[in-house]
Amino acid sequence: MLNPEQENLERWWDLPAALILVVAVFLAAVRLNATNWTDELAMVQTVTLFAVLTGLALGQSNFSSRTATWFSAAYAAFTITWLLGLTFGDGVLWPERLASLFGRLSISLQNLVRRRAVTDPIMFLTLMNMMFWILSAHAGYTLTRHANAWRATLPLGISLFIIHIHDPYWGSRSWFLAGYIFLALLLLSRINFLQKRQTWRETRTHMPPFIGLDFLRITMVVGGLLILFAWTAPAMAANFPPAQAAWQQVSRPWYEARARMSNAFASLRATVGVVQDYYGDVLPLGRGNTLTDVVLFSVEAPPRPSSGVRYYWRGRTYDTWSGTGWENTPTEVKTFRPDAPDLILPNLLGRWESSFIFTALTSMPTYYTPAQPQWVSRPGTAYLTAYPDGTVDINRITLSTSLRPGEQYTAAASVSNVTEAELRATGTDYPSFITDTYLALPPSITRRTRDLAAEIAAPYDNPYDQVEAVTQWLRENITYQDTVPVPPQSRDIVDWLLFDLKQGFCNYYATAEIVLLRSLGIPARLAVGYAQGELDPQTGQFIVRQRDAHAWPEVYFQGYGWIEFEPTLNQRPLRRLAGVPAEETAGGADGDRAVDTLDREALLGFEEGSLDTGLTPDENVAPEEASPPTSNWGWLATGGLLVLIGGVYTWYRGRLFDPADPLTPVSVRLEQRMHRSGLAAPNFLVRMASRAGLPIEARAYEQINRSLRWMGNPARACETPAERGRTLHTLVPEAGDSILDLLSAYHRTIYFLQNGASPVENRTEAIRASRALRNQTLRAIFNRYFARFQEPERRKPIV
Repeated sequence: MLNPEQENLERWWDLPAALILVVAVFLAAVRLNATNWTDELAMVQTVTLFAVLTGLALGQSNFSSRTATWFSAAYAAFTITWLLGLTFGDGVLWPERLASLFGRLSISLQNLVRRRAVTDPIMFLTLMNMMFWILSAHAGYTLTRHANAWRATLPLGISLFIIHIHDPYWGSRSWFLAGYIFLALLLLSRINFLQKRQTWRETRTHMPPFIGLDFLRITMVVGGLLILFAWTAPAMAANFPPAQAAWQQVSRPWYEARARMSNAFASLRATVGVVQDYYGDVLPLGRGNTLTDVVLFSVEAPPRPSSGVRYYWRGRTYDTWSGTGWENTPTEVKTFRPDAPDLILPNLLGRWESSFIFTALTSMPTYYTPAQPQWVSRPGTAYLTAYPDGTVDINRITLSTSLRPGEQYTAAASVSNVTEAELRATGTDYPSFITDTYLALPPSITRRTRDLAAEIAAPYDNPYDQVEAVTQWLRENITYQDTVPVPPQSRDIVDWLLFDLKQGFCNYYATAEIVLLRSLGIPARLAVGYAQGELDPQTGQFIVRQRDAHAWPEVYFQGYGWIEFEPTLNQRPLRRLAGVPAEETAGGADGDRAVDTLDREALLGFEEGSLDTGLTPDENVAPEEASPPTSNWGWLATGGLLVLIGGVYTWYRGRLFDPADPLTPVSVRLEQRMHRSGLAAPNFLVRMASRAGLPIEARAYEQINRSLRWMGNPARACETPAERGRTLHTLVPEAGDSILDLLSAYHRTIYFLQNGASPVENRTEAIRASRALRNQTLRAIFNRYFARFQEPERRKPIV
């Protein structure tokens, strides 16, 4: 056995043992990947392999344990960040990858602190990568530095067991756990054999040939029997009533603890990796949903050129009304790349082009853009309607990989800035490729619906005024409701809405307007996405929530393209006063809601009333005073500073290390160096050096004081060591021998310090007793905690 002082100077290596450990830790990572709890779990296998090799190398190096920890942390930070950055796919620059990565982690941490469900798997992936790196690097380091197979395999084995019991597919995946246990037993046997072989060589004991193979064969047989017993024990207990009762009594605390942990992580396990597209390929009108204040994304928008511009964050459009729901039939599907969009868009009048920065605050599988999208900064799939003149209309763009909370993208879009006069001047000479699709109506449309449309439009002679008349009629005659009853199967939904129900939400408002307009010969379609949201005056960004989910009609005007209208009553009226500066029209030009007061304080951290939804962006914050886009380069600078500090520490630690005196603690050397340099050491360093300068026996004796604190009965200054030992013995009865050994070593040290040096045997005994007392105290704390879950023994009634 090595002396404690020499333990850090010796290095140990055995290739078969190292290979067994590498296979075991890699098998644990494969077990995690087999759960398929979320995408990209396979990267944990790569992290695990790098980590265990790093641990083996650092264990063989001459670095101290503290320096090796710094190097391992640096390698982990680089490797994990690099692998997580690769999940963003091709076409994304590394600065944007890092900014999005840290943004997603920031959002996840905020949700965790606020006790909200963490829907982004980035935190789960980061934690799993960090956990497996720490456990695997620790396993490799412990094996080569200390030759301790238990410390190398037990922590990772516990993690593997926890993963296994939370994976529902027990039957087919139990062999992962069995394989890990078998490899751990092989490693234990190998280390035990090597230690005994060293002892036999030192004592010149005769060793039979092939004794190593005999050890291996016995280990495989015994290990197989133990695993077989472990797998069949629950089944045997089920058929043997006394064993079943004993098994239930032993396992009850574990299952109760597991239930509490499952409740704590229920939201994460239920939502991790799940991405929902709010609007699908088919959109039924539905009965409505209770809307919430959950924040979905924010938009950094430029100042609007006039009060006639309102933002709608469009996700997709629908062109076909079946009588019960909406569908869309794109004529082309193309892969979109930001560096080569290869899309020819119509050249329209009365449009204002600008760029917008979207920041996801929840998972997003679809790009949301203002009005007519032109370009986005990330790759995806574009669903198009091709026109005979070679131009295309973009119905929607879906992401190649779903956008996670904290990620950003830039969208260029063409927003309508047309005036009422310009729209009134347009005619009805629509191209056939527009009328063939956007005037179609199902046979279920009733005659009185068509008559109502003609009656509303009769006083007007141009499409724009007719559209405005229909819009105003719906706002005045249909009441807004979040939910509606089930539509009758024998009735046309629009007829039932207009003449009987007379209430609904945005899907019903928009559908009714489109049906009325198409019956008048005016092309219209349905657009879905989100309303403008609320303006944050501190950042100049629009905050969009789940309750902003919206549907609205878009009407085609020759030469101007698709123009938005707003018939839904819970949205402010849309007035087109283009050419008038936004600051000259307070209120009506903004698209924020006139109803539904939001819990701003809980969601955004603002005081109630700090947001004014009745003002335009230009009024809330002047362009020159607008907050700049949030930059994540500060995270990179902080990381670089930490790496620099670590490098300086490693260099200075090397200068402090004296090969001639390797056992002197660093704090003592640092205090001595500062004293020689004429510098006054800080108080905490003086205390650390003073404690480090104590004999090993005195430092081991401190475990008695620590154990007393852990048990909730700290020692008093007036108590002698013997009195403290007696008090601790009453709290931890099984630690009596360890306490006596510590007190004996401590008292002998005091005696020898007065008469001579303390023998090495005394130090070895003190270290052993200190470690034993620590483990016994922790075991007592563990038993005390789980004792509350045990059922009290039932007493027999007194006859």
